[in-house]
Amino acid sequence: MSARSAGSGKHRRREREPAVPDPVVALPIRSFRDAYRRLAVAYAPPSRALLARSLATHTADVVEEAGVAPLIVSSAPDVRDWARRRSHDVLADPPGGGLNGAASEVVGYADRRPWLILHSDLPCLTSEEVQEALRPVRAGRQAVAFSYDGGTSALGGSGPFPFSYGVGSFHRHLHAGRRPSVVVSLGFALDIDRPGDLSVAARHPRGAWLAGLGFG
Repeated sequence: MSARSAGSGKHRRREREPAVPDPVVALPIRSFRDAYRRLAVAYAPPSRALLARSLATHTADVVEEAGVAPLIVSSAPDVRDWARRRSHDVLADPPGGGLNGAASEVVGYADRRPWLILHSDLPCLTSEEVQEALRPVRAGRQAVAFSYDGGTSALGGSGPFPFSYGVGSFHRHLHAGRRPSVVVSLGFALDIDRPGDLSVAARHPRGAWLAGLGFG
């Protein structure tokens, strides 16, 4: 066989290799109207709703900047209306299923595609950090990122997974996975639970946009 023929064969084999399907990047969001009860000591319900919507908008924008269309997972009418106005795909979460139920719905929706589930309240997240989390997922591996309080701000993989969100979930997800890649970054580490979180985020250059809205 000539070198040309061999090279042509290799080229044909490369063309027959299946493309890696695009991952599903999902943002579960419970509701804007009833968000951040722990911030009630500092902010009234309308302000907390504005904060939740603004954080979700920021996170969805960052996902789009990373080159992926976000999937919004929610059954709340206000969230679904917001998502549709922004032309996002929307997936209903099961009643009473919480974050674990929403995550399981994402896996079913993804079918054979890889998936990445993100918190929607990540004020300092960048598109580069989303791409970092997507790299192992695109390669068929699992990925997990922690928040400062021991939670799981990002979790990625393919196929079924024993989701265990809640207090201390990072370590449960870490040990449940097949040697997952751990993503360590500011954008994933800082989510919003308490008034102090807002103050920290608003003082950082990445989160300064929060101060512009009157938060922090």
